[in-house]
Amino acid sequence: MGGRGGFFTDGTRYIISGICFILFIAVVMIIPKDLKRDETWRVEAHIVKKEVAQTDSGAVYLLHTEDSEGNEATYQIVQEALNERMTAEDVHKQIRRGRYYRLKLTDGEPYGCDYPVICGAATLIDGFTEESSTSLD
Repeated sequence: MGGRGGFFTDGTRYIISGICFILFIAVVMIIPKDLKRDETWRVEAHIVKKEVAQTDSGAVYLLHTEDSEGNEATYQIVQEALNERMTAEDVHKQIRRGRYYRLKLTDGEPYGCDYPVICGAATLIDGFTEESSTSLD
């Protein structure tokens, strides 16, 4: 009897360990991944106006733009969306009003913003390209 009781105890331990491992894998797969950098797109924009708004939490850097079809849009520059080498203030200063840029954007919601957020380098371009009416990747 002693041998069978030990096997049953060991077998139960292995079964419970296997179930726990499977549950752990299931939980890891269900947890949402950080989407701050995954959902990005590029646009070509003409910078119409630059704005720095002061709030209780600090400065808010905004770019008011027009696309090739004349549609207006506002984009925000947020430090958390940029890499460590750039600051939101420096990016805002370097972008010039009246020029054309290719901007890499992401959704502003994960950053607590009402506008899409610039999440990469703003590339100076000569003007709108023919593909600018479609999404650039």
